[in-house]
Amino acid sequence: MATSTLPRTRIPQLNRLQMLGIGAAVIGLALLAVGFTLSPLQFAESYIYGFYFAMAFPLGCLGFLMLQHLTGGVWGISVRRMLEAGALAMPVFFILSLPVIMVAYNGPIRLEHFIYHWADPALITPGSPEFDPLIAHKVPWMSPIWFASRMVIYFAIWSTLAILLRTWSLQQDRGTDAVASATRMRMLSGIGIALFVISVTFFALDVGLSLDAHWYSTMYGAHYMVNAGLSVLAFLLLALNQLRTAPLIEEHVPTKTFHDLGKLLFAFTVLWTYMSFSQFVITWSGDVAEFTPWYVKRQEGGWLTLSLMLMAFAFAGPFFALLGRKPKRSLRYLGVIATWILLFRLVDISWIILPEFHATISEVSWVNLAAPLGITGIWLAVWAWNMQQAQLLPLHDPNFDSLHAGGHH
Repeated sequence: MATSTLPRTRIPQLNRLQMLGIGAAVIGLALLAVGFTLSPLQFAESYIYGFYFAMAFPLGCLGFLMLQHLTGGVWGISVRRMLEAGALAMPVFFILSLPVIMVAYNGPIRLEHFIYHWADPALITPGSPEFDPLIAHKVPWMSPIWFASRMVIYFAIWSTLAILLRTWSLQQDRGTDAVASATRMRMLSGIGIALFVISVTFFALDVGLSLDAHWYSTMYGAHYMVNAGLSVLAFLLLALNQLRTAPLIEEHVPTKTFHDLGKLLFAFTVLWTYMSFSQFVITWSGDVAEFTPWYVKRQEGGWLTLSLMLMAFAFAGPFFALLGRKPKRSLRYLGVIATWILLFRLVDISWIILPEFHATISEVSWVNLAAPLGITGIWLAVWAWNMQQAQLLPLHDPNFDSLHAGGHH
């Protein structure tokens, strides 16, 4: 995937973002290392939480990249390079997934107890005092070897899709048949989006939902995908805020792109709210003994506070802030809203994951926040580096001229 024949992007904004990512990674991972010396169990719990949160960024980028190739939306042309750069972090995140796999095996450092309870032999061995028939019934799916195998399959699919789409996109920039390249990327995206939905659903079930092996929700994977979509849309708006003075962005990215991204941000906010509330109503009204405790746990020990915060600040705040046409045409205004939404993506993932580790919210420590900071910093640094390997915009895309349709500003 050499890019030596292509112009590269060398602008201060990307250098600053790369250094910001490296700084966050160093600080976060250093704090995580300190946390490991204090408590290996706390380290492992923090790592799963941080990995689950940060993984939303490369996944969201890959999903939107394929969606853009399928729909041909003009908004996607403006941010395609950003989506490619984010999705290309998949091989790096496969390496970052190895500690999660080791946690499932409870090695090489023996933890105080199994974080993934389904991996505990005592729970699945008939005759054991701790034998759990419900978990034992799920052993064909929930076992360390199959957990690790599925992770390899997931990242093989995602990495292949990301690398192929980036390679063909750069070939298009080199002057190959633009229409043929676009058709090839669209065809791959059609297959890829189906594989993406299936694989991300199972990834969310494996890494997040199976922390409580008794609970199950058919909306869990879809909820995670919407979370990833919200995270990436917010990041794209923040990135555009940083890059708005770059010559290519100033010349070719119209206000309509910001407006479209703002509308998508609004739509995903409503979709996230719908899925979150529907999952709660369906589970609570079903009143199944194995399912409702998941929500009961999140209404006790101070976790209800996060629930109320999510209602007020993850839904109501962005919903009303993004109503109307004029607010969505101001990039600076959208940047403020995007920052707010990213903050509450972290709160949402905290509400989903951390109650599995801590009975009360007061038990959450600085170690829990080290992994999200460090792993997200790695992704940001990789994203900024990938952004500098090609031009900011796909200038040879067949629909590139449509960026100026209807006027620039």
